[in-house]
Amino acid sequence: MKFRSFIWCALAALSLVACKEEDDTINEFANWQAVNDEYYSKLVAETQEKINAGDTSWELIKAYTKPSGGEYSPGYSDYVVVEKLEQGSGTTSPLLSDSAEVHYVGTLIPSLNYPQGYEFDRTYTGVFDPVVSSPAKFSLRGVVVGFSTAVQKMHRGDRWRVYIPYQLGYKSNATGSVPAYSTLIFDLRLEDFWKKEQGDRE
Repeated sequence: MKFRSFIWCALAALSLVACKEEDDTINEFANWQAVNDEYYSKLVAETQEKINAGDTSWELIKAYTKPSGGEYSPGYSDYVVVEKLEQGSGTTSPLLSDSAEVHYVGTLIPSLNYPQGYEFDRTYTGVFDPVVSSPAKFSLRGVVVGFSTAVQKMHRGDRWRVYIPYQLGYKSNATGSVPAYSTLIFDLRLEDFWKKEQGDRE
């Protein structure tokens, strides 16, 4: 299935029929909202413990749509969790107004028949090969908030595992084979980015 079927939240909301958690006919994703809430709140707490212990390979990134400062107190679902797997050679990061090229594999959290998480999309087959793998291209304004939040912090060549709570993903909508209330997990590589308006590859 094409990348945009999963990532273009606004278009998906218009073009695909949303189905609710209670409409499922199998138990694969039973109590899916509660399961995902518990999974993600625990993940954020464990990540914070790792950060406090000095582990720099993990990071909590607050969604760019959330307020900064003032009386606003962010909750666990305001953050994207990232595990930094490989460091690239780039020194700059894309802006929200930029376009990007990425390689990725997208999965859900572990479930009954998918202990490694159900794989709902990928940009390459088999083992990643930078020589033959073709990246997906998109505007950062056209993807779900959690995805664009993470990519805006990456550099060219970085490979991160990105965890996105459903509140920053597709929320209560089902999209393609992704059930409503799903945490999204991406093994993500940033290949390139450029200014959308000018096609600039700086």
